[in-house]
Amino acid sequence: MGEIFKRPGNKIMDRYLKNRWIRWGLYILLGIAFRFLLDVVYSLFYRNYELLQPIRSYLFTLILTFLVLEGIVFVNKRLNVHVGWDKNPYKRFLYQWLFGFIVAIFFTVIVRWIILLTFFSFSYVNLLDEIIILVFDITIILLITVVDLSMFLLEKWRFSLAELERFRKENAEFRFEFLRAQVNPHFLFNSLNTLSSLIYLDQEKAELFVRELSDVYRYILEHRDQELVSLEKELEMAWSYIFLVQLRFEKNLLVNVNVDKSKEKFSVAPLTLQMLIENAIKHNIISVRKPLTIDIYTEDDNIVVKNNLQRKETPGYSSKMGIRNIRNRYGYLTDKEVLIDEKNDEFIVRIPLIEQK
Repeated sequence: MGEIFKRPGNKIMDRYLKNRWIRWGLYILLGIAFRFLLDVVYSLFYRNYELLQPIRSYLFTLILTFLVLEGIVFVNKRLNVHVGWDKNPYKRFLYQWLFGFIVAIFFTVIVRWIILLTFFSFSYVNLLDEIIILVFDITIILLITVVDLSMFLLEKWRFSLAELERFRKENAEFRFEFLRAQVNPHFLFNSLNTLSSLIYLDQEKAELFVRELSDVYRYILEHRDQELVSLEKELEMAWSYIFLVQLRFEKNLLVNVNVDKSKEKFSVAPLTLQMLIENAIKHNIISVRKPLTIDIYTEDDNIVVKNNLQRKETPGYSSKMGIRNIRNRYGYLTDKEVLIDEKNDEFIVRIPLIEQK
């Protein structure tokens, strides 16, 4: 299916990244929380450790927190360009955690010790302290990455719900449109005109015409609320419709049907073939000099409707709903696309056959 909407990104995180005041305010809260949690952990390992550390310790932690989180924001912006969440969530999760961890180690270990050794005259490294900080970094970066992933999944879930609702709405609109289009005065008027001529010319054909016309309308009424019908039933209705239009256009309209019997168990949306035949008749010249040929056949897992292209110079009114409705309806029914190929002398529509389980 083609892209109708922009794919879901992490809109919540994007808003957070763009507003620096919110971002920096969050850094302050996180920095204080990180320092306090770190002091709690230290107090569990060291009996005489004071839980409430001096203000300078918190200020130092705030500076490191700012550097680490700004570094992660910078990395994430680059990852958004090259490895977005929507492109490959698993790879993005791994890369974001890995690069975030590298940034955290750089600032909390390397930069921190450069500052301590330069300005505070520290002369030794406590291995247990560094292990605690290392575990703390791993946990915090993992937590940040999980939160980012969760917000992406939430946004994608909301996007999926909106897409589903849109397809449901379009499907309902299609049903209304297709009933209104099929049981329309124009088609009925042409059918009655043909019938009135046949009554005087050939009563046997007139009787057959009435029978086929009733079959078409019976099919419409019986399947108006169904999403899918078997290709076999759809072909039966198509033959009735073909009979009606061929009585009108006679030898100027040629319809060839060559469908693999094994494919008739597959399903299609009701009136798909009728709408495509009607679309071809509506938009092309049909005359003795320029007969219209419509070929209906199966190809792989598709039902194909092809006609020679000879567009009318002054086409009649068209709501352009036919092909669009078919595309939208199949977008609701299957992940496979309706393929349209318009060449200089041919118009081809490939409809995916749906296997009902």
